[in-house]
Amino acid sequence: MFSFSQLNEVQILMFGLILLRMSSFVVSAAIFNSQSLSAPLKILISLVFTLVAFKTVASNEALVRLSESQSDLLLLAGREVLVGIVLGFVTRLFFFAVSIAGEIVSVSMGLGQAQVFNPMTDSLSNAMEQFYTVIATMVFLSLNGHHLMITGIHESFTSTPVAELSFGYASMSEFVSGVQSFLIIGIKISAPVMISMIIVQLGMALLSRVVPQINVIFTSVSVTVLIGLVTLFISLPLLVMQMSGLVDFSMSEFFRFLKTI
Repeated sequence: MFSFSQLNEVQILMFGLILLRMSSFVVSAAIFNSQSLSAPLKILISLVFTLVAFKTVASNEALVRLSESQSDLLLLAGREVLVGIVLGFVTRLFFFAVSIAGEIVSVSMGLGQAQVFNPMTDSLSNAMEQFYTVIATMVFLSLNGHHLMITGIHESFTSTPVAELSFGYASMSEFVSGVQSFLIIGIKISAPVMISMIIVQLGMALLSRVVPQINVIFTSVSVTVLIGLVTLFISLPLLVMQMSGLVDFSMSEFFRFLKTI
């Protein structure tokens, strides 16, 4: 039975450092950072994660290392917050790629002005981006992406131990250069609708040259939306397949980053 009354000063400090990393991860990671989760629930999740990890993380070696570094306690606390926020941000790259795809599709179809609140990114987004985000969330949860996130944050204590001031800054440059992969994947996800919209616009341009009496601007709006929606629903199986691959790629990048941080 876990009891705070049985902990000494160094163990309490260790618990606090672990809690800082866990809480920073929860408030910045995908799924957990959603506005639909209340602040008390996020605090509870952070405490549960900390209690589960405490016995394995607070080894004798780690406690000795912390007792020798108590003079640098503020730096250690800042490091734990930084590690948690960085790891949480990495998990959100999956949804950033999906948001890019939704934004491209929405602008291509002429629906970019319809703005709704997106709880996954905590910002205003258009209707198509919200549609893509909902599908991505279902795919992410169905493939146990949240389980992999929890596993990853616990494994981070092995690759990046508590009470050490070292930080793999070289891994940050590799990570920044790897973000372009998510941008490319976002463009690939939106490719079916985007290509169909290019073809529609070329067709409407040719139609305006052949039949100048037609009001192309007025007609193209309804035609673009109709063909865009039809293309979107026809390509839904491909969309789900691409998102499944994106989940695998995101998690592989997440665990690769864990080894280099």
